[in-house]
Amino acid sequence: MTLELIRSLYEYGRWADERIFEAAEGLTSEQLETPSIAGHGSIRETMLHLISAHRGWLSWWDGSMTGEESMQAGLESADYPSLASVKSVWNDVQRQTWAFIDGLNEADLERDYTTTITWTGQTVTLRLWQMMTHVANHGTQHRSEAAAMLTAFDRSPGYLDLIQLFMQRQATAQT
Repeated sequence: MTLELIRSLYEYGRWADERIFEAAEGLTSEQLETPSIAGHGSIRETMLHLISAHRGWLSWWDGSMTGEESMQAGLESADYPSLASVKSVWNDVQRQTWAFIDGLNEADLERDYTTTITWTGQTVTLRLWQMMTHVANHGTQHRSEAAAMLTAFDRSPGYLDLIQLFMQRQATAQT
């Protein structure tokens, strides 16, 4: 059941991210870069932060980086100057994410990961399911910030509630 929940949370994240990207299509560069009091500055910066954090954690879980390396490995904003470039890296991270999730079983979610938090010096041990749930929740926060910024430009992505995805799945299954 836990793996099914994790899969649903990550499917939701992908679905909601797609809605954010669709709503952002057609914005001017100036609008994408307009600072906001929420998020990480602009719509582009907020989405890039969401993707960067997701990628960092994932790189630790899949073994491509150590925990310490993954916490230091952010995406450089200057390398992703447009919405298209941000979406391109998002697509790469989505492929990496689903390759990882598709290889998991229930027992894997209980796997412990230990690292030292670089900015506090604290050593922590966390279960994979805890970290994966955190990343899904982190994405929800930043998508809602981006959605608020988009709404200010009359480009609302619409309802982003998880239940919307479940209802969409049900409607699709009935057709």
